[in-house]
Amino acid sequence: MKFDSLIDVVQHFSDNKNCIDYLTQMRWKGTTTCPTCQCTKIYELKGKFKRYKCTGCKKQFSAIKGTIFENSQIPLQKWFMGIFIYSFHKKGISSCQLAKDLGVTQKAAWYMAHRIRHMLSTKSMELVEGIVELDETFVGGKNKNRPWNKKVKYSQGRSFKDKTPVMGILQREEAHYIQRPNKVEPHKTVTEKVVTKKSHITCKVIGDTKAKSIQPIIFEKVKKGSTVVSDEWHAYKGLHTEFKHHVVDHGKGQYADAEGFTTNTIEGAWSQLKRTIIGTYHQVSRKHLQRYCDEFTYRYNTRKISVQEILDSSMNNINCRLTYKDLVGKKKSN
Repeated sequence: MKFDSLIDVVQHFSDNKNCIDYLTQMRWKGTTTCPTCQCTKIYELKGKFKRYKCTGCKKQFSAIKGTIFENSQIPLQKWFMGIFIYSFHKKGISSCQLAKDLGVTQKAAWYMAHRIRHMLSTKSMELVEGIVELDETFVGGKNKNRPWNKKVKYSQGRSFKDKTPVMGILQREEAHYIQRPNKVEPHKTVTEKVVTKKSHITCKVIGDTKAKSIQPIIFEKVKKGSTVVSDEWHAYKGLHTEFKHHVVDHGKGQYADAEGFTTNTIEGAWSQLKRTIIGTYHQVSRKHLQRYCDEFTYRYNTRKISVQEILDSSMNNINCRLTYKDLVGKKKSN
């Protein structure tokens, strides 16, 4: 089944059997594996619901064991629709709206949304390279927009009292153009863009914007010898020892250095993140901000691939769990 729109998703996953079959294929690729001991010697049990038993650890399990769907009373059809919505809505969707769209409570929709964000978090360990833009942004409301009784003193500029810093590393897209015959009229030629390196962004919530907080992330995520571009913030000093470092001095009204290097791409990405938070979520706590950044990062990095590829990519990350206790940070009392 090829998915091109939400209609295709709704129609194909209209019954639970299709959901289980698709989930089984995406998770195990034809070889059923025990989620407990990773044994492949499995046999299927008889019954209305498809369940398996491992010959190694003797435990029973189903296709949802160890996934974000485990112990959820929400039907898989609604889960798949929620995953599709969060993968494709450019600026996200609030839990209130998701609850109305799926016919669940707002609390259930909020929990679903965070489990989906946890699933979409980028777990790739690949280093970025080429031309890499570095920048940090601050997430939080402006003090001037608060009522008089909620204003925070001494919170101007780079204060962390009411704002949370987020570090961003963006690998710039590299492409060239070729001339090829028109597919409809071969006697004509068209100019086609060929992308050799895709744009890729990584966001990390940090405690402060000091060099000891920023530079370890850069050394971990960026390949040595790459060209890095940053602003004049002092935390970026010393990067020339490992990278070709270009500095754009915004304080002097400079928006491109002498060689034409800028940080405009990552600043454009920050504008999308800010519009998502301001326009859709309105307020994001520091506790959950990383998941919202992961959601934004996933959509930004997959914005130029097909609907089928995005859905398959999302479903490949379902082998993770986020319990409600871990989400809200409540410890079980003795």
